[in-house]
Amino acid sequence: KHLERKGVPFGVGTGYNEATMNEARRILVVDDEPSVLKAIRIRLEHEGFAVVTAVDGEEALDQARTVAPLHVILLDVKLPKLDGYEVCRRLKADPKTAVIPVIVFTASESRIDRLANRCIEVGASDWIKKPFQTKGLLEKIHRVLLDGEDGNGGGGE
Repeated sequence: KHLERKGVPFGVGTGYNEATMNEARRILVVDDEPSVLKAIRIRLEHEGFAVVTAVDGEEALDQARTVAPLHVILLDVKLPKLDGYEVCRRLKADPKTAVIPVIVFTASESRIDRLANRCIEVGASDWIKKPFQTKGLLEKIHRVLLDGEDGNGGGGE
């Protein structure tokens, strides 16, 4: 299945394909579970992304402010020190990090509408529930990257 950009299949007439889009794109992945962090990092690196990791909310904020450029932040909700919603809120309040798209992920049993509303409230570009398929995560990453190039800032669903 192709990703679409304003009704045009991803890679058609845009000058991009997935390989060139991923090249030199740096993603910050934040999760306190080492096995989840490792699995996501390995898959993203396999897709050609550069990956930086953090294991708690404070480290996530520090990495987001010091590692440049960052193109996307994948942020778990349940984190030590600061939860993912608070991290996202602070990222969006800081002019230095406000433009970086944030995709929130969680294993929470919250209702989908509640999760979506919380993500919108804190400024996240998109969200995904754990466990998720790599294909679904990659589609969301590509969507927010394309939206960022359009100047729209992020996806959402």
